[in-house]
Amino acid sequence: MIRISFLLLFLLSCFSITSNAQSPVVIYPVDGVYATFSAFRNGNPDVSKSQFVKPETAEEYTIRQWVNSENLYYIDAANVKQSFDPKTFWGFVEKGTLYLFLGNKFHKVNTLGQISYFLESYPVIKGGMAPVVTEARSTSTYRFLDMETGDILDYTVENLLDLMEDDEPLYLEFKSIVSMKEKKKKMFIYLERYNTNHPLERQAL
Repeated sequence: MIRISFLLLFLLSCFSITSNAQSPVVIYPVDGVYATFSAFRNGNPDVSKSQFVKPETAEEYTIRQWVNSENLYYIDAANVKQSFDPKTFWGFVEKGTLYLFLGNKFHKVNTLGQISYFLESYPVIKGGMAPVVTEARSTSTYRFLDMETGDILDYTVENLLDLMEDDEPLYLEFKSIVSMKEKKKKMFIYLERYNTNHPLERQAL
């Protein structure tokens, strides 16, 4: 009886170790400023909040305030003051939320996953009798961000199918929906299901 109990405990321990070894490491975005997609995926900000050179009068200086300031100064690893070129922004993360830099503007990523989802939106500036859109394509467009490649894609059924192709059961299920109207209606549901099946993991350095 004792031998059987010991064997059972041993088998359970082995199963627990195996399960833990196979569990994906889900990433939680690291706060900071990023110049590249790869830096974000590796969790290595190009500039962290602790490196900011902030105005002497500012008691609290957020990442959003820094990226929108005119003088982007920070202290590097050698304790030397450096200037950050705003043209090199890829995005920033603050309180776990990712903001992408597109069209000279930051856009909040509403759904962060292997297939991320956000609204690329631009303000309308009123000029004369008619409004002027600052971005030629549209004032707002939903987009995918592919966390495997960093590609930004239009929010279309065709693109979602391409992104889900490696999950054959889910891909075939979504593809089998005959009505295009129904497919469009269920896009976000399938996006969430895909992300549940494929947790976002930290990329290897």
